[in-house]
Amino acid sequence: IDPAMRSPLRWAIAGFLLLFMTLSLMRMRNLILLMEKRRPWVSELILKRGHR
Repeated sequence: IDPAMRSPLRWAIAGFLLLFMTLSLMRMRNLILLMEKRRPWVSELILKRGHR
């Protein structure tokens, strides 16, 4: 690998990892909300976010 391309490659890998982690956490949050949709804290969260 050309030394001039190492830095952009590292930045691209880091960006992809951050994107992957962000999307995974968002998916996990949605799964938790789906599983717990009958709980009172989920209803409160939805009502609180609906007023924005």
